[in-house]
Amino acid sequence: MTGYGPHTQIDLSDLSFLTQLSAQAPDREAARFALELSALSYDFRVDPWLAAGWTDISIQADERLMGGVAAPDAAHRPLYQRVLNQWVPVAARRHISSNRVIRQVAGRVWKARPAQTGKAVTMIHPLPGGRYAVAIGFMGTGKRRMDWEVNFHFAHPEGFHAGFLSVAQQFEDNCDKIHFDQVAAQLGLSQLTLADILAEARRPDSRFTLFAAGHSQGAAVLQLWLWRQVQAGLLPRLIQGYGFAAPSVAAESLPAYRDLPLTLVLNSDDAFARMGLRAHLGRAWQIQSDDALRAFCYQGHETDPVFMRLLHRYNAFAGTQDALLFSIGYLQAMARMPQEDARASLGVLLGGGLTERVLLWRDEPVGNLLRLMNRLLRSNYRNATGGKPDEGRVTALADALLAEALEAGAERYTRTLFQALGAPHTLVFRDRDLPGLAPYTYIVVREYARLAPMNPERPTS
Repeated sequence: MTGYGPHTQIDLSDLSFLTQLSAQAPDREAARFALELSALSYDFRVDPWLAAGWTDISIQADERLMGGVAAPDAAHRPLYQRVLNQWVPVAARRHISSNRVIRQVAGRVWKARPAQTGKAVTMIHPLPGGRYAVAIGFMGTGKRRMDWEVNFHFAHPEGFHAGFLSVAQQFEDNCDKIHFDQVAAQLGLSQLTLADILAEARRPDSRFTLFAAGHSQGAAVLQLWLWRQVQAGLLPRLIQGYGFAAPSVAAESLPAYRDLPLTLVLNSDDAFARMGLRAHLGRAWQIQSDDALRAFCYQGHETDPVFMRLLHRYNAFAGTQDALLFSIGYLQAMARMPQEDARASLGVLLGGGLTERVLLWRDEPVGNLLRLMNRLLRSNYRNATGGKPDEGRVTALADALLAEALEAGAERYTRTLFQALGAPHTLVFRDRDLPGLAPYTYIVVREYARLAPMNPERPTS
């Protein structure tokens, strides 16, 4: 039985692209496989992968590491294995499911150290000649406050984004706990771990080739994890990475960073790809978004003048500093709105559900929450830039954004803020009935030939 990728319809057992990969130019088949692998790291829906011959699947969900998902073996309790294959992904999805936001925001500050919120999936597949492919998918930012904390740890004492580095190191710490039991039995070994595989991949005669992928925060973690493996001696020809919507992770741009066997795929409308520090690792390729892409991928939002106005604002961001300045300006604009408009907008910011609205009305004064969020953003601004925001620019932004919000309707405007950020950043559509394709799916399925190499450096502000 053949397993097909649910988003690109590729054969997940066809790994012929692994023999043709080059760090100098992107490969369409590798990118399609990487998109499927990145999507798997969000939903852990392993059935197509098991059907395609992948086995020994392990899932890291925050501090929990869950393994044992494998191809059922008729000689070894197949019913038990099938039950385990169903239970582990469900348990992982429940563990990382969204918590309500408002109670997490009230009275909180960002922790001094990033939370251990790494999420990843690891598995293995046989190749011809007694060799094996190991696939690793890193998940992007979840919906919980603790998932977002990682993104705001901008300090870089080692030259890399501290938040993303902490998640990469968390995965490293688990490498000796990620087991490949079925393959170990095939090789006559008492055990085989990811740490064992990484050690062997430092030798030219390695039986293992590694392929890693990630989206958003997952693509940031991918950059740092892959860099650290190559620095530790893993042979570049035995590992390849593909990332989508990747923030930048390095404080400076160095030639060695570009030589990493890593391809990053970016949408020019995606503001998150301009966030982080100064430089990406590997080689970044970008598609210039146009009317055709927007019409096919943005679900009708591209016809909304408020959405397009905000999208153009985001496209003017050069980096994290501009994004944080915009956020501070909008909070200041909210503080000057009529009370009902501010409350409605804050309800959208804090989750938008009925529970949040009731709690906001009864328990949390709007002004208090806005002041708290303002302190958090200004603290993040200092961490990211080393200075304070230009109050003149903040006031000018607040004036402009307040006028736009009141003209459009404050609640609608705030909701559209997120739509204009999220639509260009989307990896896949979970709802198969939605028309069109998510932007990054559209790129790898329809428009891969339009990808162009990006300048390795960008401004920091």
